Amino acid sequence: MLGFGQVYHVGDLYTAEDGSQGIVFFVRADGGGWAVALHDEESSLPWSTTAVDIPALPNYGTTFAQAMLADTAGYTNTQQIRNSLGPGNHYAAGAVDFEHGWYLPAIGQLAMIYAQLPLLQTALITSGGTPLTTEGTFFDIYGLSYWSSTEATGQQAGSLSFVNDPVNEPFLRGATGTPHPYEKQQPLKVRAVCSFPPPHNVYDSTLTYQWNTGSTEPHFQDVPLQNTTYTVTVSNAYGCTNTASANVTVIDNDPQTLYDSVCQGSAYNNHGFTLSAEETAEAENFVRTRTISTANCEGQIMLFLTVLPRDTVYWEQSAEQFIVWNGVTYSESGTYSQHFNNQAGCDSVVFLQLTIHDTLPAAPDTISIADTLYIFLPNAITPSISDGLNDYLCLPEAYPPLINDFEISIFSRWGELVYYSTDKNFRWNGEIRGKTSYKVVYNYLIRFHDIMGRPYLLTGSITVL
Repeated sequence: MLGFGQVYHVGDLYTAEDGSQGIVFFVRADGGGWAVALHDEESSLPWSTTAVDIPALPNYGTTFAQAMLADTAGYTNTQQIRNSLGPGNHYAAGAVDFEHGWYLPAIGQLAMIYAQLPLLQTALITSGGTPLTTEGTFFDIYGLSYWSSTEATGQQAGSLSFVNDPVNEPFLRGATGTPHPYEKQQPLKVRAVCSFPPPHNVYDSTLTYQWNTGSTEPHFQDVPLQNTTYTVTVSNAYGCTNTASANVTVIDNDPQTLYDSVCQGSAYNNHGFTLSAEETAEAENFVRTRTISTANCEGQIMLFLTVLPRDTVYWEQSAEQFIVWNGVTYSESGTYSQHFNNQAGCDSVVFLQLTIHDTLPAAPDTISIADTLYIFLPNAITPSISDGLNDYLCLPEAYPPLINDFEISIFSRWGELVYYSTDKNFRWNGEIRGKTSYKVVYNYLIRFHDIMGRPYLLTGSITVL
C-alpha cells in the first residue's frame, strides 16, 4: 500500500478520535499500527463464560507455539468472541471498548509488547498510565498474566505473563497449564489494544485530479507488485493544469517473523540479532525485535530464539584393572569426563566416577557413547495432543529383542531423578508423581548391553509438549 509518511514511533502516545489514549508498540511502514491502553481493566476477568470452543476461532493447540505467536488478529478474534458469547462486561472480550476500536490483543501482539517492555513501561508511566504487571510472588498466580484473544484449545486460551522474565513459558502460559491450569473461565488481567490507520494527506477539494491509473480521486490506495511510476494531472476551474510524477520502488517491508535456535552458553549472531554467551547461559526462549530501514521504508523483524540445552550427565562405573571408554583407557579410580554432541547437536559432557578393583588382569570393559549407537530417540513427545501419535518416550520396536540388562534414568534440569525403569519396553509419557508438566526439558541416561554382551551408554534430552 502506498504510504502517506510515518507519524508515530514505538513509545509515542497515541490519541484516538474519541479521546482515548494508548502507547504505540508497533508501526507499519505505511504509518499505521497498534497501541496498548494506558490502564488495565478495573478487575481480573474470565476469558469466556465457559470452557467451550469458539467455533469461529482457530484452535492452535499447545504444541503449535510458533503458530500461536504468529497470531496478531486481535480485532477479528475479539469480534468473533463477542459474536459467540454475546454482550456484557463480565468477560475479557466484552469488557474492552470494542465500539471505539479497542480489543483483546492476540498472543502475537502480547509477545511484541513483552519484547519492548522496558520502553513501553517508561512511556506508560510518563503518559499518566499504569505499567503492565511485572511483580508478584511465585505462588501469586492470579493477576500475573494477561489474556490474549488467541484460542489454544477448546478448553484453554493463551495468555502471557510479564513476571520475572518468564523463561520456558512466556507464550503458552495459560495454554499449557503450567504451573496451574488457566482454563477459559479463570480470571486474569486484561489490557486492551487498538489499531490506528495511516495519516492522511491534506488536499484542495476545488481542484480536479486525473491519475494515470484512471482514478479521479485526490489520493488513492494501491498495492504495486513491482516498481511503478504514478502520474497525476491537476486542473483548476480556469483550465490551468499541472502534472507531477513519482517513481515508487517496491520493497518488501512486511513484518517478518523468524525462528532460530542456539546451543546453551553459545553466543548468537544472526539475522542482525546478537546475544552473548552469558545471555544464553540458561535453556530458555527469547523474543527480540528490530527495525530495518531501506529506501525510507521501515519494517520490523521479530526473532523467536530457542536456547537448546547442553546435557550434563553423571555416571558411576566400576571395573577390574582398567576400562576403555571411547578408545581411551583408564586404569585408576577417579572422576573423568568426555564431551560429545547430544541429539540437539550441542556440545555436552559426561562425568564418569570410576572405581577400579585391584584384581587379576581381565579383558577390559568397553563403553560406547551415544554418537556410536544407531538408536535414535525423539527430542520431544506430545502427550497433550490426543492423536495417539508421539505420546511416549520409548525404544523403537526393533531394538528391545537386541538388548539385555537395560535401565533408563530421566532427570530434571536440576538433576533430580524423576523416572527410572529397567524394562526395555518402557513407555514414559512425561508424568511425574501423577502429574504432567508441559514445555519442560528433561535429560535421560540409558545403559544396556547388547546380545553380544557389549555395553552402551545413550544420553540426550526430551521435551514434553
